[in-house]
Amino acid sequence: MSGGAFTGAVNAHLRKALALIEQCQALRSSDGSRLTQEALLEGSCFQLQLAKTNFLREIAENYQVPDAARITNSDDLAAALSTIDKAPQELSEIQVSQQEGWMGAMDSAYNALISNAKVGKAAVQSAGLIQTKQLSSNELDFAGVESWASNLKELVDRQREMMVEC
Repeated sequence: MSGGAFTGAVNAHLRKALALIEQCQALRSSDGSRLTQEALLEGSCFQLQLAKTNFLREIAENYQVPDAARITNSDDLAAALSTIDKAPQELSEIQVSQQEGWMGAMDSAYNALISNAKVGKAAVQSAGLIQTKQLSSNELDFAGVESWASNLKELVDRQREMMVEC
């Protein structure tokens, strides 16, 4: 498989996520600002989601799906691949990881971050205070984000090898 339009984006987002995780680890080691650590973890989660989305597009491009840039999630990819009578193992593995594994936890944490960001004007109470919803500690923590990054990098590397063999 040659480097397509989305390969560089996947690699860049993975590198950014890993750099943010590294910075967070350095702050944790030196009892750095908790707020900064949270920001780094949230940024990592965002970068991992971008890497995943672009990897889905990379898979689509590899299987010659027209307009791969429109793929935003695994359901989009499945629908696009079914129109050209393809059902690759790569997609099946991703769907299982989303339903039963680490990728589902990563998606859940990302969706919680996004829903918190969309609170907007409705969250302003009559007293002028802004309501906030904290992520539970099991949704976004250092070990989880570090694990998601490792798992996503391993999945991307392995699936790229599989696509080369096909």
